Amino acid sequence: MPRFNRRTFGALTASLLASPQLLAQAKWPVKPPKLVVGFAAGGGSDFVARALAQEIQSPLGQAMIIENRPGAGGIIAAQQAASAEPDGYTLLLGSAATFVINPVLMPNLPYDPQKDFLPVGGVARFAYLLLGRPGLPFKTVSELIAFARQQPGKLTIGSAGNGSNTHLAAAAFQRAAGIQFRHIPYKGTSPALTDLRSGTIDLLFDSVPTVLGQVRSGALSALASSGKSREPLFPEIPTIAESGVPSFSASNWFAVFAPAKTPPAAVATLNAAIQRALSSEKLKAQFASSGNIALPGSSADLAQLVEEERNAYSKLIKESGIKIE
Repeated sequence: MPRFNRRTFGALTASLLASPQLLAQAKWPVKPPKLVVGFAAGGGSDFVARALAQEIQSPLGQAMIIENRPGAGGIIAAQQAASAEPDGYTLLLGSAATFVINPVLMPNLPYDPQKDFLPVGGVARFAYLLLGRPGLPFKTVSELIAFARQQPGKLTIGSAGNGSNTHLAAAAFQRAAGIQFRHIPYKGTSPALTDLRSGTIDLLFDSVPTVLGQVRSGALSALASSGKSREPLFPEIPTIAESGVPSFSASNWFAVFAPAKTPPAAVATLNAAIQRALSSEKLKAQFASSGNIALPGSSADLAQLVEEERNAYSKLIKESGIKIE
C-alpha cells in the first residue's frame, strides 16, 4: 500500500483545490449547480427550468438553483454562462434562438455557441399554432394557400420581430407552400396577438405554451399546428403537414448546455440525471399541460439536433434575405 507523507498529501489537496475541473472529476456534484435562464421568471423558459429543477434533485443528489438573467433575447445569460468556470456548477438553459438563429443573424455575438459550450441534454420541445384573425375568408390551410396564391402579398403575418422564431416559422411556411405574405414585425408576440385579435393583421405563428389558454377559451382561432403530429392538447386541429404542405414542420426546444472544458464526468452525470427526471410521470404531466413535450436523449443527440437546425436555418435565412436591422 502506498504511503503518503504530509507534503505529498498537502500537494495533492492543493492541486485539487486549485483545479475545479479535477475536483469535479473526483466527485460531481458536491454542491447545487446553477441553471441560468435568459428570460424573466414566469415565462415559458422559466417554467421549463423550474419543472426540471424540481424533478432532477433526487437523481442528481443536489438541488438545482435557477438564476434568471433576462436581457437581449437570452444573449446576456449565454455570455455569463460561457465565461463561467467550467466545473459543472454553472449551466445554461439554451434554445434554438441562442444556439442556432442568433449566431447566424448576429456574427458578432459575445459568445461562440460551438467553441464556448458543450451540449448536455435536451429538456423540452414545443410546436407553434398558425393563428388567424376573426372574419378571415377561409378556415383551413388549403383554403389559405389558394387565397394567397390568387392574391400574393395581400395577407399580412405578424411576428415577434425580424429574425425571431415566429418570423422564421412564417418564412419557412411560405417557402414550403409557395406563397407570399406581407411580414409585420413587432417587439414581441404580445402586441402582435393584440393586433391579431383586433383584425389589424391576418395571421401569426405563436408557440403552443404561449397561446394555450386563449385558444382554449376561443379568444384565438387556430388553423393548424406546426409539429410533425397533432398537438395532444388540440387533437381536433390538423397539422400543416396534413393540410397540404407535407414537407413542413417547425418547433422550438429547450436544452441544457455547459461551458466548454466542463469535465466529461460532470456532463455524463448531469445527462443521466436529466434522463431520469424526464421519465418522471409528474414532469411529463407538467409539460403536457403546458404544451411542452419532453426531449430526452444523449449529449450527442443534442449536438446533432443543433447541427441539423443550424444548417437548415442558415439556408432559410440566406435564401429569404432575413436580416436584423
